[in-house]
Amino acid sequence: MQQLQPKSIRYAVDKIGIDKVALGSDFDGAIEASYDVTGFPAIVDALLKVGFDRPSIEKIMGGNIRDFLLRNLPE
Repeated sequence: MQQLQPKSIRYAVDKIGIDKVALGSDFDGAIEASYDVTGFPAIVDALLKVGFDRPSIEKIMGGNIRDFLLRNLPE
């Protein structure tokens, strides 16, 4: 796997805030991605290397999606 450069994640966080950025999960074959879920540790490592802290990474890697769904799905 090539070394990840999370520039687009940093750009999005800088523009709209950490609480609005999340990683997509289009691994159902609808698109061809250069990695699958087994590449998530490399994403976390890349985010750490560019200065994201653990709480921010947790939001990006799934916390923001969880919170969005809990706020918006019917009970």
